[in-house]
Formats: sequence, structure tokens, C-alpha cells
Amino acid sequence: NAEYGEYLQHYYILNLTEYRKGMQHDNDHVCSLIILTAIFLIISITRKWQTPTLYGSGNLKEFILKRSSLVHQRYCPPLICLHPALQFLIRTKFEKPPNVLIDKETLRLKDGGQAAFDQIKLPSHPGPVNNSDYVIIIVPGERETTHSTKILHLARGCLEQGFSDIFVMNYRGACSTPLITKRMSGPYGEFNHLDECVAVVESKYPEKKIMLIGICLGSTFVIDYLCRPEANKSSIVGAVLHSCNWKYDFETLGCSTGIKYHLFCKPFVKSVVYKTAKNANEDEKALKEEWFKEIGVDMNQLAQSKTIYELHERLIARYMSWSGAEEVYARVSPYYKFRAVTKPVVIVNSRDDFMAPFSNFNIPEFEKNPNLVLWSTAAGGHVSFVDNLNPVTSYLDKVVPECVKLVTEFVKTQN
Repeated sequence: NAEYGEYLQHYYILNLTEYRKGMQHDNDHVCSLIILTAIFLIISITRKWQTPTLYGSGNLKEFILKRSSLVHQRYCPPLICLHPALQFLIRTKFEKPPNVLIDKETLRLKDGGQAAFDQIKLPSHPGPVNNSDYVIIIVPGERETTHSTKILHLARGCLEQGFSDIFVMNYRGACSTPLITKRMSGPYGEFNHLDECVAVVESKYPEKKIMLIGICLGSTFVIDYLCRPEANKSSIVGAVLHSCNWKYDFETLGCSTGIKYHLFCKPFVKSVVYKTAKNANEDEKALKEEWFKEIGVDMNQLAQSKTIYELHERLIARYMSWSGAEEVYARVSPYYKFRAVTKPVVIVNSRDDFMAPFSNFNIPEFEKNPNLVLWSTAAGGHVSFVDNLNPVTSYLDKVVPECVKLVTEFVKTQN
């Protein structure tokens, strides 16, 4: 028994020693994991936490570097949403609308159609209006309208800068304004009714100048209009764009897997298909059935579209009587027409924008037009730019209004 007791004691001491060694080994693994995670986060934040980079070759770039306060401040989204997809999700789901008023208006178009053209105002302006000699027209993205939280926050930022007249150009069929003609809004030539919005503002405010703001697809509408000869004869002095897809291509819009697809592309396609097939009333139902039959759109095939590329191939190309999605991209992409822009334009884009790749800008080519400036941040995602101090607000709500103000000041120095 004594020998057995000694054996048990020896066995216990041996196992306790091995257990302690194992615990020490596990602790070493945990410490290593913590250290590696910390190093990864530090490197990620360091790569993202940067001041914006300006690309351009004209006086506008130098003017912004001298006058802007934000261009010299570092920007990085919060740690919880360093991935651009998380930024898009947080801003889409959690951002609350600001306190503003909306005056609804319906614009009667020359072809007999109609579109909502609403004005956004502060409930009560807190002080004197310093920039009341300008009117701002916001052109939103495909899924956005006057009532979208992103649009309202952007308008609020401009109002707080002193711009008192803010209008939003909505696409045909948006904001409960039913289609009454066989026509959709598109960022190309006669399909783009931005010129009619400009004409309405010019007749209403003949003494004022106009600034344009384009968001995502809305940027393409703005560039298309600025490249027309009539833009040079209008009251428009310049534009600010953000999240602008400079060059549409299959690689960006044809994806059907991954976070980008499920978070942005799939909801986008569903939204467009739903709006296209939605029957607001019997008159619109009959109009659409006749219209789609005329242009050869197969609604069953359209409803099965998975990617934005397929949507453009099956709907947009047929509507515009073009050969396919590739011709759509060749005609509407700003990359192929930006050299014709003669007004000062600032473009705010992120280098991690998953829907508007930075490489598509081709900086050496971009800088051949001295009227353009690209305000490029290391992080921000697509139409997101979550604020580093408050995750449910956006850096865009500060930088876009400041850029609008800077462009108006720059124009005054050139006259």
C-alpha cells in the first residue's frame, strides 16, 4: 500500500507538471494570437487612416489644397467597419433621417411624361443665408429618391453651409409618380431629363447659378449633361460627384457571388426588376405591357436576372436600341467622355469602393482634363464613408457640402 501510495503521488506530480506545461503552451498560443490580431489591426488602421489624396492638373486642385480644412484631416471608418461592405450595411440599415422639410413637386416633361422634382428645406433656418445666389440640384443613385436617408443628410449638410435652395431630380416612376409615357430615365442623351430640371430652375431663379451633385449612377447623369454643348450655355458653374463608377465593365457589374453580390448587386437587381414590373394601376400595367412588347423585353427572362450586367443586357440595351450591355457601357461611362467637360468638377471616391474600382480612373488620362479633381480616400466603400466618430453618420455629409462651397468660391476667383 505504501508503494502504491508513492506511485500515485509520483503519478499525480508528473501529470500536474505536464498539465502546467500544457497550460503554459496554450497561454503562449493565446498570447501569440492576440499579438498577431493587434498587429493586423494596427497595419489595417495605418493603411486606412490617411489624409485624402488629390489628383488633378489644374488650378482647382491647388485652390482646394489651400482653402479646404478636411483635405488635411485624416479619415478612417471605425474599427468595427473597416471592411467596405460592413460600412454599406451599417449606413443602409442604421442611419436615421435628419429633420428637414420636403416640398413635393411634379415636373412635366417635354415628351408628355413626368418626374418628381422636390425641394428640401430646413424647418427654420438658424441664421443668414450666405450662399443664396446658388441653387443645388442633387441627382441620386438608382435606388435613391428624395426620401432616402442618404439624400436627406447630404441636403442637410448643404443647407447648413448656407445653400438655401436644394432640389432633388428623381427618375421617372420614382416617389409615387407613375409612368404615363413609354420612357425611362437614363444617363445618355435624350433619356437624361436633367436638362429639363436645369431649365425649370433657370426660369424660377433667373438671377442664380446652379451647382450639381451626382451620387453613384447620378454622377453618370451629371457627366453626360456637362459634356453637352448646352451645358456651357446654362447657369451651371460646376459639380461635385461621389461614388462615381468611372468606367462600367463586366468585371464590376457581372459578379454573382461573394459579399459584394449579396449586399449590393442582388438587392439592386431585385429593386430595379420590382420597380419595372410593379403595376401601380391598371393604366400603367397596360402601358408597360405594350411598351415591353414593342422593345422586345421578356419579363420572365428579366425577372430571372441575377447580375447588374444581365439587367443591362436584357432591359437597358433593348430600351435604348443598342446591341447589348457592352455598348451601354461604352456610351454611358464617364471614362469615354470626360475630356469634353469644361466646368470644374470634384469627384469624391474611395480606393476601396467595390462598385467603382479606383484603377478605372487611369490617373494619367484623368489629369489631362484640368477641370477635374479626384478627392481620393484610402477607405470609405461605396456610397458609405461611415464617420470615424459616429458610425451612423457619414464623412460625405461634411466633405461634399464643403466641396460644393469650394467650387463656387473657385469660380468667383476665375471670373
